[in-house]
Amino acid sequence: MTWRVAESLLELREEIDAFAPDRSTEFDGTIGDEEHAGRKSDHNPSIKDSNGTGVVRALDVTHDPAGGLDAGRLAEHIRELGASGDKRVSYVIWNERIASPKAEWNWRRYPLAKESPHTGHVHISVSEDPVDYDSTDPWDIDQGLKPREKSTRTT
Repeated sequence: MTWRVAESLLELREEIDAFAPDRSTEFDGTIGDEEHAGRKSDHNPSIKDSNGTGVVRALDVTHDPAGGLDAGRLAEHIRELGASGDKRVSYVIWNERIASPKAEWNWRRYPLAKESPHTGHVHISVSEDPVDYDSTDPWDIDQGLKPREKSTRTT
C-alpha cells in the first residue's frame, strides 16, 4: 500500500525540529508498526486522499527536555490550539492523559494508559478532513514552547 504523512504533521515536525534542532528523535514516528496495523490507529494509512493514497494522521514526538523539547509543553500547546478551535487537531496524548473535543479539550485519563502510557513521547493526531490534515498553516511552535516569563509583580 502506498502511503504518505498528512502535510499538517510534516509542517509541525519541521517547526519542532527548527525549535529544538538537537533533540532526540528516538521515539518519533508516523507510520504504525505491526502492532498498530492490527487495530484502529491514526498511525495507519486508513484514510485515502483524492489520489487513493493512504494518509497517516498521527505523529509521535520524543520527550527530550535536555535536547530542547519538553513534550509536556508541546502537548499543552497542541491542546490549547484544539481548544481555541484549530480544526487540524483531533486529539493529543501525553503522560497517561488525552485531550480532545470529547471532553471539551480538558485533560482526562487515557483509557489505554496501562498498555501505552505515552511518557516517552507525545502523540498528536489530526483531522480526517483533507482540508485540515493537509493544511500547511503554521503551528506557532516558537510562540507556544518558548519559556514563559516569570512575573516580577510585587504585592
